[in-house]
Amino acid sequence: MTNETTLEPVEPNRDQQINFRVTEQEKNRIIANAKAAGYKKYSDYLRTLGVEGEVKEIMPPEIRRQLVGIGTNLNQIARRVQSSVLYNTDEAHLKQALAIIRSFLK
Repeated sequence: MTNETTLEPVEPNRDQQINFRVTEQEKNRIIANAKAAGYKKYSDYLRTLGVEGEVKEIMPPEIRRQLVGIGTNLNQIARRVQSSVLYNTDEAHLKQALAIIRSFLK
């Protein structure tokens, strides 16, 4: 018979604090999301989300406006393609739109 000791993981010494304000509805939603994800403490949930989570960058309004315009142009070109009425400039507009989209995705 051997005496094996099971070591529990040691929590790091968390001596720093971050405070921020939320509305009651936001707090309730955070708590609900933490419970749904299986966390007992919502602070653990927020820490995991903040350290390991991925937050997508908010798109600037000017870029959003340009992308909406590109989408509108693409829809117009698609309608013309489907109706078999193409203009000489459609291919150039399409290439320009794709180049702009590619530049945003880099």
